[in-house]
Amino acid sequence: MNISGSPPGRYYRPELDVVRFLAFLLVFLTHTLPHGGEPRVTAVLKGFAPLFYNAATACSFGLSLFFTLSAFLICELLLREKQASGTVRVNQFYIRRILRIWPLYYLGLALGLGFAFPAGGDRSTLVGMGWYAVFQGAWYNTLYTTLNTPSGPLWSVSVEEQFYLMAPWVVKHCCRKTMYGFSAALIVAANAWLFFLGQNHVTYARIWNNTFVQFENFAAGILLCLVLRTWLPKMAAWTRLLVFLGAGLCWMEAAALVQSNTLVVEAPGSWQLMGHYALASVGSVLILIAFLGIEAGVLPRWGVYLGRISFGLYVYHGFAIYIAKRFLFAPVASYASPLILAKGLTTLGLDVVMAAISYRFFETPFLKMKQRHAVIPTEPVSGG
Repeated sequence: MNISGSPPGRYYRPELDVVRFLAFLLVFLTHTLPHGGEPRVTAVLKGFAPLFYNAATACSFGLSLFFTLSAFLICELLLREKQASGTVRVNQFYIRRILRIWPLYYLGLALGLGFAFPAGGDRSTLVGMGWYAVFQGAWYNTLYTTLNTPSGPLWSVSVEEQFYLMAPWVVKHCCRKTMYGFSAALIVAANAWLFFLGQNHVTYARIWNNTFVQFENFAAGILLCLVLRTWLPKMAAWTRLLVFLGAGLCWMEAAALVQSNTLVVEAPGSWQLMGHYALASVGSVLILIAFLGIEAGVLPRWGVYLGRISFGLYVYHGFAIYIAKRFLFAPVASYASPLILAKGLTTLGLDVVMAAISYRFFETPFLKMKQRHAVIPTEPVSGG
């Protein structure tokens, strides 16, 4: 029985494209909204300012959602491949991942070099880019400092790549029960690491970039895949809305545990950190549950499309922010400016244009090659 809603031998859920766009949009907001200490915003919002800053911090969990969704999909596709063919073709998996990620990733790094040095980049920037080039950007940010170029956010791709080193082998050689144990081990290891970092007063900015810490989100995605067993939640719209709101509450509480004004200069405690990341993962799982099984006909086509180009949106958004700030709105420095909405929409629009052009003319040839190596086909490149 084909309970996925896809044709036999194929797996594609358009609602997950919408989730991809939502995850990107949250990351975009966390990189464009003030996180505290903006006097005019505080003056305008008065008593609501702490709630606003808390929500701005919670938007950073869009990255947690990316990781959870990625693990869910990778696990789902590999399990279907194992069921269909009796094994997991690891080489094919890596070819597909390389064709999807590497071309755009390295283009983003190359563009980052071009933007960095005219803007005052130095030798440390070049060293950092070297770490990024071998997918160690997360560890560079953790051990040294955040890379100050528009391609800086690409550190998260290295976390994904490190997860890919394990994922196909685990699914290939483990039964479902063992995979539960593997996921539990990831969660235990992440929380033990969080406890250690909290006890050693490591600042939050360094913790956030830590690969081991982020693995908790991947474990959450794997567990969701195993629990659902290809079943899709059947819920009324109001129930989905409640689940979605529950995710928002989890994220708001997670953000409150680590106050936005302490993210860089102060080190949160161990129990705060453990609760913070646990709630981030739970919120991400709830969002996936809220979306999984939604009929394709009720989804906005623009949301599905933007989800399909979301990797490009993510790669280019740092450049869009840089261009908008430096060239389009340079005289408009304050967050309290009446042009704040125009700034945000213009920046987002610029990002969409760059990502759409990239998807059509740069990424599509690689995606077509990727589909040739698909064991469980996904949506054809020509589909949108």
